[in-house]
Amino acid sequence: MTPYWDCKEYLMMPEHAYVRAQFPTKEDIDSYNKNGFVIARGLLSPDDIDGALFGIDRYYAGERDWSLPVSGGFLDWKAEHADGLRINDYVSLQNTELRDLVMQPALGAAFSALSGAPVIRLFHDQLISKSPSFGADTAVGWHVDGAYWKTCTSNRMLTAWIPLVPYTEEMGPIHFIPGSHLWEGFGWMTTFNEKDLDALLERVAAEGQPTEPVAVMLEPGDVSFHHARTIHGSPPNRGATPRIALTVHVQDGDNRYTSFEDCRGAKAVHVNDALCRQGTDGLPDYSDDEICPQVWPAA
Repeated sequence: MTPYWDCKEYLMMPEHAYVRAQFPTKEDIDSYNKNGFVIARGLLSPDDIDGALFGIDRYYAGERDWSLPVSGGFLDWKAEHADGLRINDYVSLQNTELRDLVMQPALGAAFSALSGAPVIRLFHDQLISKSPSFGADTAVGWHVDGAYWKTCTSNRMLTAWIPLVPYTEEMGPIHFIPGSHLWEGFGWMTTFNEKDLDALLERVAAEGQPTEPVAVMLEPGDVSFHHARTIHGSPPNRGATPRIALTVHVQDGDNRYTSFEDCRGAKAVHVNDALCRQGTDGLPDYSDDEICPQVWPAA
């Protein structure tokens, strides 16, 4: 029998189709488990990226294909707002093209394989654009995604970071601190909006941990995946063009809402708590298909 990789059909596959057939390998999964992040080169097709960019143009122009059940409590940059760091939450719930990207089976399959979870649902997504020439205003502070998700029972949540335009090092690429997903005691890192990255690294170092961030340079079509506990951030965009990316945060099918209070008695709240339907127990239902659709297995 001819090996699959010697077949004519396999040899003629587009690069993204080849990657989809291969990613993640055992080595990719091992790297993710060790470092807390892994890169898939060429996972998405040019059509995937072009479609998303078309959707972003429509979104920024004010077009919406669907409306959210609440109108506030989340970030939604508009043209009348100050420029700099543009953030729009839940774009895939409002825009057809961005939903198509989020629901791309190649992403869902990767989420499942990396997390070891057979069922994957969307938890939240963000369109993030760093405008040029705004200095430190476009920096993203070192933070931990999971620090914002204290109402979740899961420890298998993860994020895909999807660049939608070519970018250079001066445009503020995403950085990760390898192995930080294995550290304890960093639930305080709800520090996305803090701009002094050096000061944040000093706080991390004061906890006795190594602080050697790794910059990840990606092209459109590449995707980085990181664990919910991985420390990451990015410097400001000092280039000449916007740096545009979509982040897709997902949960495994076993994730449930849990009440959480900090040491001061303040109750943790996520926007999903207002968006999702209530279960029979009166608590937010993070399996609400309208807000947290299943991305794997693909429908």
